[in-house]
Amino acid sequence: MRRSALRSLPARVQRRLDAERRGLLERRFRPSVEADPAAPALFLSPHFDDAALCAWGLLSGASDLRVATVFGGLPQPGVLTRWDALTGATESLARARERIAEDDAALGLVGKRAERLDLLDGEYREPEPPYPLSTVDHVISAAFPRLSVVYAPAGIGGNQDHLLVRWYARMLAKVGVEIHLYADFPYCVAHGWPSWVDGREPDPHRDVDVFWDSFLSAVPEMPPLRDAAVTRLDDAEAAAKLAGLDHYPSQLSALSPGGRDLLRDPELHRYEVEWKLRPAD
Repeated sequence: MRRSALRSLPARVQRRLDAERRGLLERRFRPSVEADPAAPALFLSPHFDDAALCAWGLLSGASDLRVATVFGGLPQPGVLTRWDALTGATESLARARERIAEDDAALGLVGKRAERLDLLDGEYREPEPPYPLSTVDHVISAAFPRLSVVYAPAGIGGNQDHLLVRWYARMLAKVGVEIHLYADFPYCVAHGWPSWVDGREPDPHRDVDVFWDSFLSAVPEMPPLRDAAVTRLDDAEAAAKLAGLDHYPSQLSALSPGGRDLLRDPELHRYEVEWKLRPAD
């Protein structure tokens, strides 16, 4: 055996063990939420701006859709995290309150108001590990004991909070809740939209599917990638979405390397993508 293989063996073994533990937990875990076709549909927004960024068209057209900000808890006074400092804040508690007001204003344009669940953003938990599924289940089932349909982030980009919400949503499929995953904007456009989304001529030197698959391959219930439902907002709808995004001034400049000008491009924010997961085994 070559030395390089010996050096990589412990990491491979650890990944395998982690996968085995995760699989065992998934087989044993059962959410407290009950599936009920007459219950409301729920949009799970990990953070204060994800609903508006990722699914403006859905929020505008679904009058009975509820919205929950999963990591809506407030940090301790006197703390300043990396992300909040990057966005120009001087204290995270003040910035969190500001973000709640921004979210209320944006979602109010489509007649929605998010229910804030009392879990802390990953930035505010460090160095603590992610919440266990049981904790996520406790806060969501207490607020929404019965659900028909749930929209959850696809996890494109690998944000730990998005991945945790996706994992929990997959567990909801086990009890019969219909699950849809939505593409995480703006992280999903780090390499632009795939040509099958925006209709542009395919670039032979840029395959965005590979980037997306690197995050979605861990979801066994995923349909084929291109079986997604693609929403293209018309000019008026895209302008309305931009007006909503303008209510998040504390976040837009830092959300992508291109900053605010990138998010203002209607050829980026006018597209929204979702997948309906296959029923769980």
